Amino acid sequence: MKHLYTLLMVGALLCVLPLSSCRQNQAEGMVHFQDRNINIKAFLTDFPYQPYSFSLSEDCSKLFYLKTDTVNSLLMLDLTSENNLDAGVCLSDIDFSKRNFWNHRYNSTDNCLYWIGDEKNDEIINIWRLNLQTGAAEKLTDVPYIYGWGFNPEGTKVAYVARLGQNESRLDELRILDLQTLEETVVYTDTPAFRMTWTEIAWQPDEKGVFLSVLKNADRTFSNIGYVDFEDHSLKILTDPILQASLDGTEVISDWYSSDLGFFLSDQTGYPNVYSYNIKNKKVTQITRFETDTKVEWIDHEGQKKILAVQNAPTGTKMLLLDPATGQVLCEETYTTELRFAGKNKERVYLYAGAVDVVFQLWAVSVTGNEINREIVVDLPDDKKEEMITSMVERLTIPSFDRDLHAYLLTPKKPLEGDKGMVMVQSFYGGSNTYDMEHQIFTEAGIYVLSPSPRGSSGFGRDFAALNDTDLGGNEIIDIIYCAHYISKKLGIPPERIGVFGMSHGGYATMRLMTFPGTVNEITATFPFGFGVAVAGFSDIIFEHNHSNIPDWTFLEAGDPVKDSIRLQDRSPINHGEKITGPLLLIHGNHDNRVNIEGSRMMYKKLQDLNKPVTFLEVEGQGHGFKGLENNMLYYKTIFSFLAENVK
Repeated sequence: MKHLYTLLMVGALLCVLPLSSCRQNQAEGMVHFQDRNINIKAFLTDFPYQPYSFSLSEDCSKLFYLKTDTVNSLLMLDLTSENNLDAGVCLSDIDFSKRNFWNHRYNSTDNCLYWIGDEKNDEIINIWRLNLQTGAAEKLTDVPYIYGWGFNPEGTKVAYVARLGQNESRLDELRILDLQTLEETVVYTDTPAFRMTWTEIAWQPDEKGVFLSVLKNADRTFSNIGYVDFEDHSLKILTDPILQASLDGTEVISDWYSSDLGFFLSDQTGYPNVYSYNIKNKKVTQITRFETDTKVEWIDHEGQKKILAVQNAPTGTKMLLLDPATGQVLCEETYTTELRFAGKNKERVYLYAGAVDVVFQLWAVSVTGNEINREIVVDLPDDKKEEMITSMVERLTIPSFDRDLHAYLLTPKKPLEGDKGMVMVQSFYGGSNTYDMEHQIFTEAGIYVLSPSPRGSSGFGRDFAALNDTDLGGNEIIDIIYCAHYISKKLGIPPERIGVFGMSHGGYATMRLMTFPGTVNEITATFPFGFGVAVAGFSDIIFEHNHSNIPDWTFLEAGDPVKDSIRLQDRSPINHGEKITGPLLLIHGNHDNRVNIEGSRMMYKKLQDLNKPVTFLEVEGQGHGFKGLENNMLYYKTIFSFLAENVK
């Protein structure tokens, strides 16, 4: 999977459907749907925190995160004295629902919080700084977009990659920003041979250079690790540029082992593995030979640096302690939750934990002898867990035309009865073992949710994720059609009561599935979806390529918009509007620079002209993802109104 979007809460709607058949109480945040009341506000306030907004200070004593309320507030929790997220202290009067706020990090050197973000959800991304004593925020850079950034070891400088142009005007610079004087120095300008990209930046301890990710010929399927030497302003490619590697599977490890020895991950073997680079002898060594997706972090064990590895998979997550010299597995544990590294403090590594039926936890992990020890530092109270998990989870294996697919089926604890049964099928970005509030709200309403992993999904190695490269709207669509047939038969629910939904790439896939002409790649398959909800999707692939701030994504996924124009036109839903199988709800933010809103506007007009059932909700002031308590309540109330009006 080549990510098109950043995971964000949905909401902030400009237009509202008629709500006559979906009674609601604005004050209490309630929706009446079919035979039950759904307390939308309770879901949003029981865990009003954005899961991907959490960030630990370097010593892991402070937790920074966003809270969704009437405004989106930035909070800090002192973990030395408190573990209740509701006790966090507000740090600023900024409403973060009105801007993007990414990759934030605390700097103990100046007691400031830094992040990359924008001012109005338009993805004009720069570095910002918040003074924790005064609450004052300031913008430190002025460029169109920043791919990645990182502090030097002393916390006095930042290295960052500035994107100054794209497509034919592509140009990227690696710059050093002095955090006291705010003076900038350009230390490297890329060339067409190797373009800089989204990346972490790992400073060499003696500050002579950095590790970062680069793309051969701007091709995301040829991701490489490079070393930029600050003295001669040169780029040395450390991985084999002849071999393919994905952007998701290529990653620097932020802290070097020593001044002369740094580590990184590359999936040139098909799966992410650990490599080292020795500055003195210029030698790259492969340390591990895994055949599963892997992330790593350093941990102190018995006075020595070791590697803590996490391998997330739908069947379970492994945690391994590795010898950094040989890759030998020293000990391991297995868990049912998906884990993400949060930070480290010498002998303790912190991780965020979650699952389809686990909302959020913060773990601290240490190693004693040959045992991995786990402590849950932050968790939700049992009563909140009970309220926020409204389904039973079943892992399914679903046959497609040429392979088996993984999926999760979320069965409501109280399904709609008899002929009222309904299913929502996620069109893309499904199948992950993570908590999804939208899924749980649907199951609270009695609706089954099927969350499959079609080809192109992450979690199954580089080659599976690459199966939809230059095949956007192709076999991945066939996969979802097979999944829809499977779930219809399994649950005995007819197609007219089975809908499809998705955001971004998933918004496109939703429109494609509902207008699918029946055959692609000489494979024939059909499923008459009863309804669809497409959020921030695109209907015209070539238009999207020409109006997106990440056109290399459409080039990778769909193909060359000039050479492959006939195929891309055929796979654009707007050119098959007459085939739509049911009512479609379109939702889009008018500040979205990643997926241009015109894609939804054009689809809306086309379906209107064809006299097809379509509703369009244009989202004022929002970008690629929507935020805010009231806006989220309105979002869900609108969807349930749409369902009540169109699925009898």
